[in-house]
Amino acid sequence: MNNIFPTNFLHKIRFSRLFFGSKKGTLFAILFIASVSFSVHAQGPGSLFIDAGPDITIDCDGNNGCTDITADFLTTFETASSIYVVESIPYNPPFPFNGLANPLNPNIDDAWSGVDTLPFDFCYFENLEQEFQVGSNGVIRFDVDPGDTSNGWSFTENLPNNSNPTLAEANVFTPGHDIDPSVSNTEEIGYEVLGSYPNRVLVVAYYEVPMFSGACNALLATQMVVFYEFSNVIEVYIQDKPSCPSWNNGNAVIGIQNHDGDIAYVPPGRNTSDSPWTTTNEAWRFTPAGNETFSFEWLDASGTVLGTTPTINVCPDGSEAYTARVTYTNACNGDTVVLEDEVVVTAVATYTVDLGPDQQLCDEGTYEITAVIDGADPTNATYLWSTGETTPSIIVSQSDVYSVEVDIEDCVVTQSVQIELENTPAIELGNNIVTCFIDEVYILDASPSNYDPALATYEWSLNGTILPSETDPTIIVTSLGSYSVVVTVGFCSSTDSVNVVIGADIEISLGEDIVTCFDEDVLLDASPSNYPPEWATYQWSLNGTILPSETNPTLIVTQGGTYSVIVTLGICSAEDSVVVSPRDDLVVALGDDFRTCANELQTIVATTDETDVAYQWLLNGDVLPNETGSSIEVSFEPGTMGTQTFTVIISVGDCTGEDSIDVSLYDVGQCVISEGLSPNGDGMNDCLDLEFVADRSGSFSIEVFNRYGTSVFTQNNYVNTWCGQDNDAAELPTGTYFYVMKFENPDTEFGSVKTGWIYLNREAN
Repeated sequence: MNNIFPTNFLHKIRFSRLFFGSKKGTLFAILFIASVSFSVHAQGPGSLFIDAGPDITIDCDGNNGCTDITADFLTTFETASSIYVVESIPYNPPFPFNGLANPLNPNIDDAWSGVDTLPFDFCYFENLEQEFQVGSNGVIRFDVDPGDTSNGWSFTENLPNNSNPTLAEANVFTPGHDIDPSVSNTEEIGYEVLGSYPNRVLVVAYYEVPMFSGACNALLATQMVVFYEFSNVIEVYIQDKPSCPSWNNGNAVIGIQNHDGDIAYVPPGRNTSDSPWTTTNEAWRFTPAGNETFSFEWLDASGTVLGTTPTINVCPDGSEAYTARVTYTNACNGDTVVLEDEVVVTAVATYTVDLGPDQQLCDEGTYEITAVIDGADPTNATYLWSTGETTPSIIVSQSDVYSVEVDIEDCVVTQSVQIELENTPAIELGNNIVTCFIDEVYILDASPSNYDPALATYEWSLNGTILPSETDPTIIVTSLGSYSVVVTVGFCSSTDSVNVVIGADIEISLGEDIVTCFDEDVLLDASPSNYPPEWATYQWSLNGTILPSETNPTLIVTQGGTYSVIVTLGICSAEDSVVVSPRDDLVVALGDDFRTCANELQTIVATTDETDVAYQWLLNGDVLPNETGSSIEVSFEPGTMGTQTFTVIISVGDCTGEDSIDVSLYDVGQCVISEGLSPNGDGMNDCLDLEFVADRSGSFSIEVFNRYGTSVFTQNNYVNTWCGQDNDAAELPTGTYFYVMKFENPDTEFGSVKTGWIYLNREAN
C-alpha cells in the first residue's frame, strides 16, 4: 500500500510539526496524523519520512536496563554543486503510467507541450525551477520556451550536449527517443501533481506510445519520470523500451543534464553511443549529492536532545517515550519541514510471578496461595505479602484480595489474586432408576443438606434440555431419560444427575442361526426367561415383513429366511433374530476322471457320509431315469467320440449335493497293441500308443529290435513315444520290427513280459 508517508511511518507517527520558513518570519503548523491511508497516488520512495521504529520492551535486569533505538528517515542533499548520484533501483513504479489528470500532445508527433507551472519549488542543477514543458519524444525541460513547439528527434551525440538542439533543448531524458503518438488512438502522454506538502510529486508518463516509422509502429514505449518535492530526487521507471534500429539508428538516451548542456548524468550503458538498446522493467534514481539539507536529533519526553545519530542507547526508568526528529531545509527557497515520530521503551523484569487465577472457592477450611516465579532463581527472591508475611506461600481462610511484592536483584514484580470462599451445596439425587412405568411413581429431591432449601435456586433439565417450569427442590419422574439439577447458593453451585432407564431386560433368545434340510420341524421359541410368557406380546417377521397371524411365543419354520421377533412388556421390549437357511455342504465324490476301452464295463461309485440319501444320475446333463442307486455301471461302443460326463445329485430333505466325472475312450479304442505304424504326421497310427496298458498295469519298459536283432529304441516308463525313430531320433526305414515289453508288476493279460512284432510303413498314405 502506498501512503503519503511510508507504511512503517504511518503506524508510529503520533504527530508531526511542519515549519514553513520565510524571510519575514517563521510560520508554524502542527499536522496530526494517525493511521491515515491515502490512495495509490499518494507518494513514492523519494518522499520525506521518519520512522522511530516499533515500541520496545526490555529487561530491567538485563543489559543494565538499556537498549539501542534506531530511526529511519530520508536523507536529502543540495543541488548547488551540480553533483548527482545515479543508481539502479528496484522496478516498482509508485504511480500508474496511464490515467493521469493532464493529457498532453494528443496525437501530435515531435511537439513540446505548453508551459505548465509547478505548484512546488524544485531544485535542479543549482536552479529553482517553477515551470516545465513535456516533449512528445520522452523528454522534459525546465528551461521553458513558450514559442518553441517542435520537439526534435534526430541525434547521434552523447549527453551532455549543447550543440544538437534535439538534445540541448531538453533537461530530462526518460529515455529520449523518436516516438510517435500520432499513429495511435490509445497511447497516453500526461502529467499529474500528486500528494500534499511537503511530499508532492510531479509525475510525467508515456503510455504505450508507438516507435516512429511504419516498420516500427507496433513497438510501444511505456516510461515515467517522477520529480520529488523537497528531496529533489528524480526517478525514471521504464516498463517497455523497444528499439527501431531502422530509424535514426535506434538511438536512445536516459539521463539528466543542466541548462547549459555541459553537465549530464547517464546510467551505465544507456547513452546514445550505447544504442541501439532495449529494456523492460528498469528503474534509475538521480539523487542530489551536495551538502546535507537535513538535521536529525533524538529527544526525551522533556524535550532534551539525547543525540544526533540515527542510533542511540537509552536506559528508561519504567516506560519512557523518545522522539526522533528530522528537520529538512529546502536549499532553493529556505523552507523548513520538521517530521517527528515517537517510540516507547518499557523496562520490565525478565521474570514473572504467578499467584494463580482469581478463585471463587466453594470449599470449607483454608486455601494456600503460592508465588510461583518463572524466569529467575527463586532462592534470590524476597517476598512481602499484603498480610505482612515474607514466605513464598501463605494460608488464607477468608475472602479477600491478597497481593505480594517479589524483589530479585532490585527488579520488583507485584501480583495479586482475589480469593472468595463459600460452602458448596450438598445434594444427592440417589441411584439410577430402572422401571417399566407400570404402577411406580418416582420423586427426585435436590434439597441441599447443608443449606435451607429455600435459600437455593433449582434448574432442572431432561436430556440436556432445561425444564423452565421446574424450579422446586423436587420433581416427579414421568418419562425415561437423564434428569439433572443445578442447585445454586450464592456463587456456589452443585450438580447431580440420575438416569431413568427402561426396566430389567426381557431376556429372550432364538438361539444360533440354523442350517437345516427341513427334513424335520424347526421350532423357534421367543418365550422370555425372566417373565411369564403370557405377560408379553409377540410380533414375528420374516425378512422384514410382519407375519400378522403369528402372535404366539413359538413359531414353526417351514422355509429359509431371517426370522425376527419383538417381545413387549409395558414400555419394555426386546428383539432377537435368527437366520434359517438350507444346508449347502452335502458332499458326494465320484473319484477321478478316467479313460476306458470300448465295451469294457466300468463301475462308478458315489461316496458320501450322508444317510437317507436319494440318488439321481445324469449323462452329459440328461437324466438317467432308472439309475437311483449309489453306483452305476458304464461301457462305450467302439467309435464313441469325446468325453462323457457322468453326474450324481444326492438329496436329503431340501438339501442337495453333486459331483461329476469325465470318462472317455482311449485313442486306441479297442485297447489292442497295433501291428502296424504309418508315421506320416496325419495324426492316425503315427506312434505306438500303449497308454491303456500303462493305465492298467503301471510302469513298464520297451525295447525295439530290427530284423537283424539289433536294438534300435529303448525307453522306460513307456506310454506312446515311439513313432518309428531310433535312440538318436533318426527315422527308421520301412520294415518289420520286434519289441519286448517288461512290466514292473505283471499285467493282467501279458504277465511280466510281452513280445511281438510291428510293421513300420513310411510309404503309407
